[in-house]
Amino acid sequence: MSTPKSAEEIRKLELSLEELIPKFTGRLQLIREDLKSLINDIDNLKNYIGKRRQQLNEYTREISDLTNDLETFKIEIDQIQKEKENLQKELDNVNTENSSLQTKLTKNKTDLETLIKENNGLNETLKSLEKDLTMIETINNELRPKYEARMKLVTQEFEKLTNEKNLITNKFEAIRILCRKDYIQSPEVGLIKFLAMKPSSTSKLTEIKAALGIDETTLKRVLSGLEKRKVLDFNEAKDEITILTKIDLFKLEV
Repeated sequence: MSTPKSAEEIRKLELSLEELIPKFTGRLQLIREDLKSLINDIDNLKNYIGKRRQQLNEYTREISDLTNDLETFKIEIDQIQKEKENLQKELDNVNTENSSLQTKLTKNKTDLETLIKENNGLNETLKSLEKDLTMIETINNELRPKYEARMKLVTQEFEKLTNEKNLITNKFEAIRILCRKDYIQSPEVGLIKFLAMKPSSTSKLTEIKAALGIDETTLKRVLSGLEKRKVLDFNEAKDEITILTKIDLFKLEV
């Protein structure tokens, strides 16, 4: 009796171990991820410390450079002091040259008077140009009324053409409504409606005759008229009609 009980306990223990394995694996995976994150942080810290050490070395070099610059500035200050003394001597020389410059100034005044005379000449040229501008403005004032009158005629012609276009559009819309409601009955309208409502852009002469019951002479006359208006292409040799322009006389209302 003790042997079956021990086997049952072993199976329970085995089941417990199997349940613990996923938990242990998941926990182990978390530990691995934490280790990776920790290693990454350590690498980042190493990089940060390396950069700081590099900056420290750069600062050390800068301090050394600034110290050297300070010594250089001291030397330059001494040189500037000497140059100041030399400049004082040069100032004295400048005062001596001042009298010479006064002579040159007198000459420059003479040159200025010459420039003034040249400026007067330019003013005369400017006056002449102003006269030319006045003449151009006069011509412009003369031509402007003619231009405005011509523009007015063009505008009136445009408005006239626009009104005619609107009238034709309205007429077309009225015809479209009449055709759509079959208020207009004629061989021509029947043919156009047949072509417009057909899904395919090509038709046969025999097909149209059979569908509409139009005699061949009348049918060919209507087709020739539509062909002249570039609505369709009528190939009598092939007994084929091809629509070239969209026909929307029978378009349904939206």
